Amino acid sequence: MFSIFLLFILHSNLIQIILPQFLDQRVLYESRESLSKTYSWKVFILSNLISELPMQTLLAVVQFATWYFPIGTYNNASFAGDIHSRAGLMFLVTWSFTICSSTFSHLLGTLAPDAATGINISASLWSLSLMFCG
Repeated sequence: MFSIFLLFILHSNLIQIILPQFLDQRVLYESRESLSKTYSWKVFILSNLISELPMQTLLAVVQFATWYFPIGTYNNASFAGDIHSRAGLMFLVTWSFTICSSTFSHLLGTLAPDAATGINISASLWSLSLMFCG
């Protein structure tokens, strides 16, 4: 249980990596692209989310390989005989967690005036969600 909690602590680190880069891109979009109406805000957000997918997938693979097998959670599925399907499901959970962190940082990037404010709001919201989950 503690290892799952530690896995979810990585959310704040992902926010600190993604949010400043997104804010820099947002400033460039607002100064150049929105004035010339080259593309819309929806396309800008969607392209940022899609460009994060390969890196978040790579992060999920590394995170899954260094978390799932060393703590031995695959042993819980050996009695039912579904080790591979349980491992695939846990990989999808870790992948969806990284995608959730990425989209959450983009959400805060659209609302926050600067990176420090967005990171502090993210830390507060994530702490509240960890305190009140279950």
